Amino acid sequence: MVFDIGDASATLVSATPGAGWSMQVWKTESWIRVEFTSGADKVSVFCTWHDGPPHVDIGTY
Repeated sequence: MVFDIGDASATLVSATPGAGWSMQVWKTESWIRVEFTSGADKVSVFCTWHDGPPHVDIGTY
């Protein structure tokens, strides 16, 4: 996954799920969420900039 991260915003350049994984993307004016799913496994990648410079958080559930 590649984000183009600027001083005050970001864009998703590319994201490709691995074999056996699917992907869904949500975008707003202040964040991007990419979720990868394989069976019961999920990985979410959030890039947010609503409260300052863009930053990325990764969570599994």
